[in-house]
Amino acid sequence: MATAVASSSRKQLGQILLSRGVLTLEQLECAIEEQKAHRPSKLLGEVLIDLALASEDQVVEALAEAYNVPYAKLTPRLVDPKVIELIPREFLEKHGVLPLFKVHNVLTAAMSEPANVFLIEEMARATGCNVQVVAVSGADIHAILAQYVKSANVFVIDDIIEDVSAETFE
Repeated sequence: MATAVASSSRKQLGQILLSRGVLTLEQLECAIEEQKAHRPSKLLGEVLIDLALASEDQVVEALAEAYNVPYAKLTPRLVDPKVIELIPREFLEKHGVLPLFKVHNVLTAAMSEPANVFLIEEMARATGCNVQVVAVSGADIHAILAQYVKSANVFVIDDIIEDVSAETFE
């Protein structure tokens, strides 16, 4: 059900950032050496951000190009609040994904790692929809999630009282 991402003709992140003038060849080589020597568990994009050689938006935009998916800056108007409820809140927070909207049987979801095919497939299974990915910075996803999660965490005392027997108040 998930939209597969072809990798055979995919451009490399570093090459895209070089071609856009975000990095020099020396900066890219420095980041690759830093990754190999001290941060082998981190992705190159994370190392570039940590070293302040590229912004998160620049990295995500380059990843969008590499994986041939759209890139977007999120605003609350792009999100259908009803669609957020299709996937458990814990899952959204843990994986840093955000369902944006659903048209027919296609769920469009924001992800900062558009190459994560397993996550795309998991969302497809959870929702029963085909999943279309939009690359978005993790900061944007967390900011929008925080807005919707805050409103979802508000509870009404009447709802709690209905679940408690009269003897409990004595």
